[in-house]
Amino acid sequence: MSSQATPTGDPESKPASLGWLFGPTQSAGMRRTLILLLFPSLVLVGTLRYDFVFDDTLVILEDPMVIGTSSLRGVFNQQVQVTDVVLGYYRPITILLYRLDWILWGENPAGYRLTNLLWHLLATFLVYRVAVRTTGRIMAAWAAAMIFALLPAHTESIGWIQGRVDIVATVLGLFAHLSWLRAKERRGSPAWYWGGLSGTAFLAALLVKEVAAALPLAWGVWEVSAIAGLTPSHRRALVRSLVPGACAILLAALTYAVLRSLVVGALVTFPISLSPPGLRALALLVMLAEYGRTLLLPDPTLVFYRPLFVAPSLSAVTVSLSTLLALSGGLIVAWRRARPLFPWIAWIPITLAPPLLFALYAPAPERGFYTAERFLYLPSVGWCLLLGFVVASAYESARSLATSRSVGIALAGLLVGYVGLTLIRLQPWADPIDFYTAMRAQPGLPREMQVFVHNDLGRIYLERGEFPAARAEFLGALVLKPDYALAHNNLGVMFIREGKPGEARRWLEAAIRLDPTHSDTYGNLGAAYEAAGDLVAARRAFEAGLRVAPGSAWLAQGLARVNAEIVHPPASQPGTSR
Repeated sequence: MSSQATPTGDPESKPASLGWLFGPTQSAGMRRTLILLLFPSLVLVGTLRYDFVFDDTLVILEDPMVIGTSSLRGVFNQQVQVTDVVLGYYRPITILLYRLDWILWGENPAGYRLTNLLWHLLATFLVYRVAVRTTGRIMAAWAAAMIFALLPAHTESIGWIQGRVDIVATVLGLFAHLSWLRAKERRGSPAWYWGGLSGTAFLAALLVKEVAAALPLAWGVWEVSAIAGLTPSHRRALVRSLVPGACAILLAALTYAVLRSLVVGALVTFPISLSPPGLRALALLVMLAEYGRTLLLPDPTLVFYRPLFVAPSLSAVTVSLSTLLALSGGLIVAWRRARPLFPWIAWIPITLAPPLLFALYAPAPERGFYTAERFLYLPSVGWCLLLGFVVASAYESARSLATSRSVGIALAGLLVGYVGLTLIRLQPWADPIDFYTAMRAQPGLPREMQVFVHNDLGRIYLERGEFPAARAEFLGALVLKPDYALAHNNLGVMFIREGKPGEARRWLEAAIRLDPTHSDTYGNLGAAYEAAGDLVAARRAFEAGLRVAPGSAWLAQGLARVNAEIVHPPASQPGTSR
């Protein structure tokens, strides 16, 4: 007994205008796959020219777990951290994928972006395969996959190298879903083989990103909708067919829980909000509405880490009730009239559950929280299938060739519109200066994020030797936050590179007073003293830095160089900063 629908492709059930694409022949199937992969490739190939943006360099090219020689055991014993900041995530497979890219491409961003594009195309193909097997509607599945490939809400996942985590987690989750369906169709050893494959893929998805934790609940909805209406004997047969897959999924979940507990120490690492339950429920529904709006009407410009504040108000209550009514109404209608769509409607809020849990985070909802478009990558599978189902239903119910052509033109128009909007929204991701400039212009950007953007944009200008622009950005950060130690440090580095070590010392000493735990600032101060010829003071600065970070090779090299210069003074040996 199997709950998925049987694929259909009878050319007699459709007008002849698109039979060459949606017919039952092998050649039509090959054309569907070729177009499904080739067209998005042509649209998105321009991303291969994009540079590293935001913190790609910091997270990938400066992570010792990626570029170092850590063993496989070391990778699986390490939680995610950026420099000295531990984030509480456990994603060892993500680290391994970055390491593979590092081996293949080094510091060439085109290689990393090619990897992202290939993962996205694989996700597109799996959306098509899963949709065919669960609805039996070839045209609906193909239209859904094509919409998924070009959906404007995916630009963050495609344009940002680190957006890969959502893409890979979706690929592995969809593969686990297909394997789950195969396990239900088999008996004996093959059933356990496919069930084990499903559990392995699910575990791998969890080790890429925690968002995959919601998938078993989404799969359970399929079985609930399949059981309804069956005779008792058929229900028992269906339940028996679930045993291999269910055992594998349960084992995978337990394995992940044990690994995460050993490395991170807890399944949930953030403090829970003490806000009234009603306010938290209101925040959750407002977040769900915001994600729904982003799928339906994405912003034409970059909106990265969208701030969202929730307070009891008529507008918030109206939005929440409207969202709740729309979701429950869609589920009821699908249950009664289009049962294969019921699990896909439920898929959207279920797979959004992990990011929606931010509504429970302690500072939220009174102080606000962030939403991010990349969190929509996995949930959007359900949304795209609903759109594909609408298109296919309109086409297949057409009573004339002219009507069917009109539906085809409407689908083409939708895809063309998506292509244009996607390309526009991808532009800020091409270059870090474009990205930060667009982010700086983002309406409602919180003050702390404005400080970060000014500082990072200044750092990019500094790396490119554009000192006046860098100075303006660092000072812009200090206008917003005068005690921001990193901006003081970066101004010191800028003055060192401009050949003004005396001016650099003033900013670096201020940075140390503001944050005495930042070891690089001591090294930069040592480099400033060294450039000014005060080797004794430079030695003290490097020694102070090593007391903060005893394992720093850069500081150790600086100290060794200064000690050598004190013993054998060179004619000219400027220091280095970073």
